[in-house]
Amino acid sequence: MDTLTFHAKLEDVPRVSAHVAVRADQELTALHDVVRGAFGWDDDHLYSFWLDGRYWGDRDSEYTRPEGLDDLGDPVRTAAVAIGSLGLAIGQRIAYVFDFGDEWRVRLTVKAIDAADDDEYPRVLKRLGEAPPQYPDPED
Repeated sequence: MDTLTFHAKLEDVPRVSAHVAVRADQELTALHDVVRGAFGWDDDHLYSFWLDGRYWGDRDSEYTRPEGLDDLGDPVRTAAVAIGSLGLAIGQRIAYVFDFGDEWRVRLTVKAIDAADDDEYPRVLKRLGEAPPQYPDPED
């Protein structure tokens, strides 16, 4: 089984990023979980990935939170899909938006595809910088 390592860069926040790893048999939901954990976010919001690398990009490249898909009306792809089935390549950039209201944007870049070891996945490999609070103080 392979693992994919991603560099997760928090857009518009200088020097804040993380390296995370997921197994190819895990779903995009697992990538969401590990990125969310790396930046300290609560898991109570909608999110989407765009494999075309553009935020709010091509609808055909979008994979979104599985819960609440019926409420969206349009047929959309669920993030409950194995990462290994997506045909990702080293260097590929993915746009990820968490919390459609506050719109936290994360640029994901596939950095490596390696054989899995016996460690737990998904996992945060390293963090750089400190992410701002998920819910900024309204008085700031």
